[in-house]
Amino acid sequence: MNGHGQTDNKQILAAIWTIFAGVALIALGACTAVADDDGDAAADVENTTTAEAETTEAEDDPADETTETDEAAPAEDEVEDEEPRFELTGELELTTAEINAMIDFVEDAAGREFTRPPQIEIQSVEDFEAGLEPPPELTAAIEENAETTARFQQALGFTVLGVDELSTELNALSSSTDLISGRYDPADDVVYIPEGVLEGDMFDAILVHELLHALDGQHVDLQGLIDELTENALAEVADDSSFSIVAVVEGRATAVQFAWMQANGVVPTQEDIPESFSRVPAVVINDVVLPYQLGAQTITLLGGAAETWDLYTDFPASSEQMVFPGRIGTDAPQDVPAPTADGEVFTEGVFGAEGVLLLGIGDTLQPDQASIIQTLGAAEGWGGDYFVLTGDEAQSCLTAAFVADTEADLTEMEALFTDWAGRETTHPTQRSVTVDGETLTISSCAAFIS
Repeated sequence: MNGHGQTDNKQILAAIWTIFAGVALIALGACTAVADDDGDAAADVENTTTAEAETTEAEDDPADETTETDEAAPAEDEVEDEEPRFELTGELELTTAEINAMIDFVEDAAGREFTRPPQIEIQSVEDFEAGLEPPPELTAAIEENAETTARFQQALGFTVLGVDELSTELNALSSSTDLISGRYDPADDVVYIPEGVLEGDMFDAILVHELLHALDGQHVDLQGLIDELTENALAEVADDSSFSIVAVVEGRATAVQFAWMQANGVVPTQEDIPESFSRVPAVVINDVVLPYQLGAQTITLLGGAAETWDLYTDFPASSEQMVFPGRIGTDAPQDVPAPTADGEVFTEGVFGAEGVLLLGIGDTLQPDQASIIQTLGAAEGWGGDYFVLTGDEAQSCLTAAFVADTEADLTEMEALFTDWAGRETTHPTQRSVTVDGETLTISSCAAFIS
């Protein structure tokens, strides 16, 4: 996300500016593996796949289902007599006992209790989407940077849409219940759910996700984090700090959501992209989803929500540290000089290791396992970078300089970007990859579509 340049940071922040939004779309399901400190990404992919298969087998065992149902079902008198541990505005097709059980689960997973009953409000879709509107200063910045956003996507070959068309598509993405099906607002300490958007197990899972945000919001200053993300988005030079903030916050909620799903036999599925997003570049969707997916895996590897409260006071220094938790507290990013580039500069800053992931995965929501492993290996060796987006009336060019941790890592990164340079793109590009000493430089240029 948003602060490190792979897509325009202001536009993507608008998509999840509250950051505490439940994402209904489970994209990049195959991309949740994270390489360990030895770079063994393949083993993690295999372990993830095996765990999912075991979960599916457990779900298919009717004997197990019967036992769990019999044990979990409360007596009718207990349901009627139980006092709610929450405050509800509107109606839910859940009993008091069921919501209380979710609250208990969230508290156990987080290792802390709610200091006051969580507030849940069911809204009309219209009112919910109105609440997704970013603050005025961010809205103004998005409008001012519409051309920069289009140039960025066009230069990398991700879209053939012009400035106004792309802006319309991205604005729709940032305020649609097709993607966002719940949110927690720390300003008023309320969980908001749109009426009729989700139902059944997935509705319950999103409610658990938002309840974790609500619990976190009673113990840490989540509004302060939103303010920091907004400041990062409005900064003239993009950096790599926003990814870690969003990945910690959303990773904690998503990890608890996935734990609840596993405990209740709910198997996650990869949903199709809604037709309304068919013209949104896939890299934008990936950029929104990656902090959730990779953040959840990192939180889980670090022991879960109960063991990661300290991340709120000491965020990982880069997206690399958040993607590869063995690097947390070590391996500080290197400062890289801006590469030489001709033309007017529209934006500049740091891609980060997540930027390597996004470029390596490419313009697809279903990357194959081989490309995932190659990309993770290259991202793990990321040492630092700096990009510059330039252009004129005829074209836009993205130039980025990278350094790696070791000579072998630089070779691995060169192999990834050489493959990247040879790929077909949605919008025709001219790409190049060069290595000069310890620096690898990539360039991607395309015709500007106004």
